[in-house]
Amino acid sequence: MKTTGAAIKIFGLMISFLLIAITPSGAVAGEKEVVLDSGGQPVRANAPYYIWKPEERAWISRYGNRTLSPFSCPRRVVLFSNAIVETPPPVIFVLLSSSDDVVRVSTELNIMFARRFFCRDESGYWRVANSSLPIKEVVLSGSKSSYDSTFTIQKSVNGSYKFAFGSADKPIDIGLDGIYPGISRLVLSNTSSFGVSFIPA
Repeated sequence: MKTTGAAIKIFGLMISFLLIAITPSGAVAGEKEVVLDSGGQPVRANAPYYIWKPEERAWISRYGNRTLSPFSCPRRVVLFSNAIVETPPPVIFVLLSSSDDVVRVSTELNIMFARRFFCRDESGYWRVANSSLPIKEVVLSGSKSSYDSTFTIQKSVNGSYKFAFGSADKPIDIGLDGIYPGISRLVLSNTSSFGVSFIPA
């Protein structure tokens, strides 16, 4: 009977430890929180998703380097509140060093459009352009695992998420810069971050 009592006590301690280890968000302590899609399901690595900004009814898409020439090359990453020109292409999140099959907050990753382009010298991978200009935009000539193509997904407000550039320990927000009515390019900015949600394609 003493052995049974001791076993019950040990089991109780194990349960207590487990409860302490679980964070309010449902993640085990020490493990990063899972990014959720619009239906409350984990966002999967290497699976296609549309990126949606609900309050503006806008989508992440691609657009030419000239304002009135959406198909001109090279193309940039934009937030498009008018899908007349092109159906928004889905993106894929490629984890850099994790063997996990889900995307987690602050995990370093590449972002690429799931569909290939007709533009030469475009990989589809997002990259922050190394420009001498004060505004550094997100373009589509990145490469897997390179620093200028490294992004993270961070928590934003009201359950939404935002993108950040660079390593997980020194992220810089991705913001918006309006270039035409209904079209804003994605740029490096800590003052104009925006919240999005992910819709399975």
